[in-house]
Amino acid sequence: MKNIKRMGLLALILALGMSLTACGGKSGLSKDEAMTYVTGIIEENYLGTASDEFKKLVDIDDDDVASTYEGSMDAEVEYFIYNYAIEYPTDEQQEEIKELYKEIYSHLKFEVVSAAEQDDGSFSVKVTIYPIDIAHLAEEELETALEPWYEKYPTEVQENMSEEEKMTADAEWAEIIINAFRSKLSETSNLDAQSTTVQLEKDEDGYYSITDEDFYRMDAMVIDYPYYEG
Repeated sequence: MKNIKRMGLLALILALGMSLTACGGKSGLSKDEAMTYVTGIIEENYLGTASDEFKKLVDIDDDDVASTYEGSMDAEVEYFIYNYAIEYPTDEQQEEIKELYKEIYSHLKFEVVSAAEQDDGSFSVKVTIYPIDIAHLAEEELETALEPWYEKYPTEVQENMSEEEKMTADAEWAEIIINAFRSKLSETSNLDAQSTTVQLEKDEDGYYSITDEDFYRMDAMVIDYPYYEG
C-alpha cells in the first residue's frame, strides 16, 4: 500500500551529487577562508552560484559550479522520489521535481557566523540556517489531496493491480505530491533560526573539507521535513 516514508536519506544525497570539494593544501587555511569555503559549499550546492573568492580557493570555474549544482538537484530528485514513495517516476516527472527544488532553494536563508581554528589544525565553523517550511505546508495540503486517490485505490485494489495499472496509479500519486509542493511555493517562508557547527578536517596533504556527518546534519536543516517515528 502506498505510504509516504517520512524519513531521511542524507547519505544518498551526498553520494549522488552534493559536492564537498576540498580546499587548502600547502598554503594552509585562514579563518576567513574557512568561512568563505563553507559559504561557497552551501551556495554552490543549493543555489548554483559561487563567489570568485570561493572558486579561487577550491580551484574551480563556472562550469564546475554548474555541474555540482545539477548533481545536487539530481540528488534531491532521488530523495523526493524515495521519501514520497514514487515507484515509477517518469522522465518528465523527474524534471518537474528538479525544477521544483530549484525554486524551493531560492528561499534559502543562512549565515556563516564565525570560524575558529582548533589545536589539531582543523576549523570549527558556526552556521545559522533558517529552515525552509514548504514540506510542512505541502503536508497539510496532502492530508486532503490524497483522499480521492486512496478512495480510488484502496488496499485491496492495490494488491491486485497489474503492472500497468500500478504505473497508472503511481503516476497519479506522483502528480498529487508534486502539485501539493508546487501549490505552496508562493506561501513558502523560513522557520526560526537553527545553529550548527561544521568541522573542516585536514587530510595528510593539508586539504580541508567538511566532514560527512556535519554536512548531513546541516543539510537536514535546510528544508524542514516532517518526520514520524516508526
